[in-house]
Amino acid sequence: MRQSPLIAGILSLLVPGLGQIYSGESNKGASIIAAAIIIGNLNIIILPLISMANPVIPIVTPNARALWAYWIPRTVHDVLSFWSITFWVWTIWDAVSITRRTKKSPG
Repeated sequence: MRQSPLIAGILSLLVPGLGQIYSGESNKGASIIAAAIIIGNLNIIILPLISMANPVIPIVTPNARALWAYWIPRTVHDVLSFWSITFWVWTIWDAVSITRRTKKSPG
């Protein structure tokens, strides 16, 4: 069966790791799905901590409590969000490149 790089990319766009499974790398795809679930859950856990700590953005951090209560969870959430998006884009690129590689190889 010939796999299409476009379909692999679309599948990884919908669910990170699904394009790898479609391309024949089931273990890698399952690992990516597990990592995406873990990263997503970490983001879901951190987000309420931000809103519970302080629903209004403090203009200045007057004391150490404000730093730990608001800015640390907020920064962790932002970093996790950035790496989640980067990870997602990488899975799409990886699925497409795997499919192109297997398409070119003889056999």
